[in-house]
Amino acid sequence: MITFCFLLAQGSCENQLRGHTAGNFGVGNGKEKLYSVVEQCMPYVGYPRNLNAMGVIDEVAKAFE
Repeated sequence: MITFCFLLAQGSCENQLRGHTAGNFGVGNGKEKLYSVVEQCMPYVGYPRNLNAMGVIDEVAKAFE
């Protein structure tokens, strides 16, 4: 989860963020859990990076459905 947050905060790391999102899904963290983590990061990393991360979460979640 920490690596997921680091990649989210850096921005322009969507490819790596996809991999870590899939890894989080693999260990049982669902879409809602990742959304809540992203929302907690918003004041620190900014709205645009949060939107990118939420887009990645949605994209990866579709692959796991």
